[in-house]
Amino acid sequence: MALAVACSLGPLVQSPAQAATSIKVIVNDQPITSYDIDQRARLIQLTARKSAGVARRMAQEELIDERLKAQEAKRRGVSVSDARVDEAFSNIARRTKMSASQLGKALRQSGVNPDTLKQRIRMEMIWLNVVRSRFRSQINISEQDVLAEMLKQDKAKDDNKTLEYTLTQIIFVVPKNGSAGLKARRKQEANQLRNRFTSCEDGVKLAEGLKEVVVKPVGVRMAPELPEQMNKLLADVEVGRLSRPVETGNGIETYAVCKKREITSNLELRSEIEDELRNKEGQMLSRRYIRDLRRDAVIEYR
Repeated sequence: MALAVACSLGPLVQSPAQAATSIKVIVNDQPITSYDIDQRARLIQLTARKSAGVARRMAQEELIDERLKAQEAKRRGVSVSDARVDEAFSNIARRTKMSASQLGKALRQSGVNPDTLKQRIRMEMIWLNVVRSRFRSQINISEQDVLAEMLKQDKAKDDNKTLEYTLTQIIFVVPKNGSAGLKARRKQEANQLRNRFTSCEDGVKLAEGLKEVVVKPVGVRMAPELPEQMNKLLADVEVGRLSRPVETGNGIETYAVCKKREITSNLELRSEIEDELRNKEGQMLSRRYIRDLRRDAVIEYR
């Protein structure tokens, strides 16, 4: 059935009902049958409320794209497990307040084999992974893009407050097998720097002049992005001062708070907006990708 073709990642197996149908389209030697089109058209009618004629045209084009996507996914070694498809199917059922078996029964009563929906789900999941894999380096969403979209949607205002830090990390290096005495000495050196550190402009220069000390600009970080222990460490540190030194796997570490301000923030909303922008960019690249696959494909209509 259509599921085996779209997953195509294995041999084509047809039921007797499918075997009796005619081939309507061949996509790079891979068939789309009248049964496939009929099933997908019924699903489109059920979910998109389209007329029978429109649904059949949409179904045929959708299935052509799916054959091309499946072939490209196979070439790139991308697949999705049956378990993930079943989980997605169950999630759809839950959203409609049904169990997976109830959804399957409802589809059958409407003349749709549940595998037809699972086929579509599988290809959506596979194709998302293909696009992300190919265009990962091209989909870059900046903080400015997110803020601009929030302003556009009039969502920039928020009652939640958080702290925004500009940080520099200072590490007093201790070898992994360093003795307790060496660690204590290095911690004492860190505290001495802490006492002398009154501004990032001068204090960082002091740190850079010390032996076996690494200075690493961290940049801007919001409090919710930082580990809980680090937030506690920075909570009472004034701007231009160092946090108390702590022992880590790298040695003795301390952080310079170069800037600190309270800002309005909603990380959940920011994450949601960023996902939306990534999806828009991904959809545009996906359309181009499919267009190129169609251009290079051999598609025979019967």
